[in-house]
Parts: sequence; structure tokens; C-alpha cells
Amino acid sequence: MGVISVVVASLVLLASGCAANNDPSNWEEAEADGTLEENFMRSCQTANEEGGLTVSEAASYCECAFDGLAQRYADDFDDFKDAEKRLRNDPQDIDPAIRALFESCLPQ
Repeated sequence: MGVISVVVASLVLLASGCAANNDPSNWEEAEADGTLEENFMRSCQTANEEGGLTVSEAASYCECAFDGLAQRYADDFDDFKDAEKRLRNDPQDIDPAIRALFESCLPQ
């Protein structure tokens, strides 16, 4: 799977992970509920294992991607939700900084 495909797959998984959550209004609610990270990790690992990463590579990649997103949007959960909404509407609508974040997580 090419770099861009992995990035797009991860972003789509982010959108589905957030949509599956009970619409938390902040990171504390998302962490307390636990489904946002859990859904992202499960979906991300499955998609990337099917896309050619080993189990270990997919786990490491997905953890890096989720941690990066949590850091990027740590101070603005509403911005995170806006990004998620844009991605649900158009998976190609990728913020260049987020694309770079995901690319930096790829196994070397």
C-alpha cells in the first residue's frame, strides 16, 4: 500500500472512530468513554495489516498516528471534530500537517 493510501485509510478510520463514539464534547469524555481510541486502533491495525504492514508495524504505526492526533488537537477538541467531519464528507480533504504526521509514523 502506498504512503498516501495508508494516510487516507488512517484518516477515514479516524472519522469512523469518532463517529462511532457517543459524540464526546472534549478529550476527557472521549478518554472516559474509551471507544474513540479503541475503535481507531482496531480499525487502523486491521486496515494496515491488510494493506501490507506486519502486525507489529501496524500496531506501532497506529499508536503513533493516534498519539500524534491527540497531541495536535489537545487544546481544541472542537477543531478535532471539525477535521473528522470534513474527512467523513471527503476523505481526500486532508490537512497537510495531518498528512505529514501520518507519513512520519510509517515504518522506515
